[in-house]
Amino acid sequence: MENTSSLNGFGHGIEQWVQQMERLTPLTGQDTYQQLQELLRQRDLDALLAIFAERVAKIVRIHTLHLDCGQPHSLIAHAPQARQMLHSYRFELRGQHEQLLGQLQYELEQPLSDSQRRQLGQYHQLFCLPLPLYLRLSRLEQQVRLDHLTGLGNRSYFDEAIGRAVEQHCREPHGLVLVLLDLDRFKQVNDTWGHPVGDLVLSRFAQLLQGCIRGTDQAFRLGGDEFALLLQPADPEAWRPVWLRLQHVLHSHKELSAFSVGCSLGAASWHSGMDVQRLYATADAHLYARKKAGVNGPSE
Repeated sequence: MENTSSLNGFGHGIEQWVQQMERLTPLTGQDTYQQLQELLRQRDLDALLAIFAERVAKIVRIHTLHLDCGQPHSLIAHAPQARQMLHSYRFELRGQHEQLLGQLQYELEQPLSDSQRRQLGQYHQLFCLPLPLYLRLSRLEQQVRLDHLTGLGNRSYFDEAIGRAVEQHCREPHGLVLVLLDLDRFKQVNDTWGHPVGDLVLSRFAQLLQGCIRGTDQAFRLGGDEFALLLQPADPEAWRPVWLRLQHVLHSHKELSAFSVGCSLGAASWHSGMDVQRLYATADAHLYARKKAGVNGPSE
């Protein structure tokens, strides 16, 4: 019900923002409405942030740009250069009732002029019109995509993410590895200690799994004691260091080691001509082969 009511309010919210736009910003004229329409046409929060970053980068030369709105977003990031002097600026983003929506942190190659500061301020105010709705929709989308027990991506999100990853790599390959995992002796934990303890084991394992991967990687719970990772960018052997780290933390974790919980792993690297079904089947076959061979270490 919450999702439906929020989405139903989308059109009404846009009308309110348009009506209040002249009061909230000093911008006037047809260009202002066109800019607002451009922001509102974006499909999700990531797209909104991308178009915002693109527009402000036309006003000033930006070295880095970060947005903190409950969670950090890196909008622009260039590699630092030796002896480079940067100028930092922080701007608050506030909504129609002056509530704090977030903060922007700029690092610029040159100091801001008065004219640039005014232009940024005006565009920030315009950006604040759609931002609350996109933040709300992003939170709702995360609730739909996440597994309620572990906080990892759920099976539906996995299907979406792996399809998108394969599609992207068909256009511009930069390395994709699918890893499938399941817990060893998990049924024994459930049968002996009950499902509440089993849920605790799943939750703790998910935390460890998330800690073994990079920020560019994704972790999912497919159902029961089955998990998956999407490693990208990654070389074909990228699963091995993840496996080593996971084995180490499993053996050293007080709760999981007490239940003798382990895990089995299978992996597959995407290559040209491979679709989602084949990638998954290859990783699944690797998992089955390793389990059959009793492989518990990183070597084959």
